[in-house]
Amino acid sequence: DQAWLGEGYGMRKQAGFTLIELLVALTIVGILAAMSMGTYGYVIEAKDKRRAEIEIAALKTALVDYRTNHGGYPVCPKKICTPGECLFLSLAGFHNEGGSLEIPPYPPLVPPGIFGYDLTSFNVAEIPDVSHDNGKSLILWLSKTLEKDVSFIDPWGNEYVYEYPREDGEPGYKLFSLGPDGLTGDGFEEDDLP
Repeated sequence: DQAWLGEGYGMRKQAGFTLIELLVALTIVGILAAMSMGTYGYVIEAKDKRRAEIEIAALKTALVDYRTNHGGYPVCPKKICTPGECLFLSLAGFHNEGGSLEIPPYPPLVPPGIFGYDLTSFNVAEIPDVSHDNGKSLILWLSKTLEKDVSFIDPWGNEYVYEYPREDGEPGYKLFSLGPDGLTGDGFEEDDLP
């Protein structure tokens, strides 16, 4: 009897998947995951680039306002501040047109939430009694109060580069992001954002 011979000798239906079917399914899942990660990386990169462009536009607008209000661009004539600190202190209202500290500060020129700083969150009475000649005490206080560095940081964690006066001798200021690689100069300026 043929029916009897087939039973128990490999002729019954299997209830699971074969090893090859499982490998094919895992390969397809792996390919789809790799494709989605590539797309995800592109979306994140595009989002960061757009955010940097918006922040640079906001800083440039604030620099125009600063120049209109004070007759020039932010500068620290005694070179106590780094250019990034000078930019932050000036646009946050702590640096005046002469490069000296302004206590109590002017109203900030940068939109309050764009960089994650709430420049109105502190009590003016808590500002330490300092002069600019005392160095970094105001910067340290601001850093502690704001819980961030006293500089404007791009989406890749680099300080926005601010030059005034410009190192190349051109008129006006220079403001840009180093981009995702965090580098500038020969061979590295391709991803810099002006």
